[in-house]
Amino acid sequence: MVELRLSGNTFSIKEELKAEGFRWNADKRVWYKVFDENDSERAYALADAYVANGVYGDVHQKSSIAANERKYFVKESWLFNLESMHDRIWCLIYDMRENKIALPFEVAGKTINDEDDLFSLLDEAEELQFKAHGKVTGKEYARIKEIVGWRVNARYAACMAAGMDEADAGRCFEDM
Repeated sequence: MVELRLSGNTFSIKEELKAEGFRWNADKRVWYKVFDENDSERAYALADAYVANGVYGDVHQKSSIAANERKYFVKESWLFNLESMHDRIWCLIYDMRENKIALPFEVAGKTINDEDDLFSLLDEAEELQFKAHGKVTGKEYARIKEIVGWRVNARYAACMAAGMDEADAGRCFEDM
């Protein structure tokens, strides 16, 4: 099974999406529809068609979590950090395009060698952000924790560089 998620400026096509069987998830701000294996090609075709018209589309494999696998809830502050990670990656992409960053560099445990690596990390962060509104697997939880740790450390370093005293900058770690 695959799930097609559409986001961005979808207001003008919302009736079309409803007619196509998409559902709106207000928390995640995406339209989504699950396609079975026999119809997965249609999901990719729709994604291409909507992306061509300026809507962001993502097709995700629906993974089946083993019934006996432990699932975890993600803290609200961690969700904030995942959202913040999304924005930070876009800033890094723009900085890279303007040659303000020397390659390679590390972001959240990943070595970044080019723009594609950042887009891959962006996709991963968005996927984890989407999943984090429900229960996540232990592996997903550990990766979210790693990303949150990186974001907290990055905010702490930025506060210190801006001249904030260590005690105030240390409040960044309250998210952990």
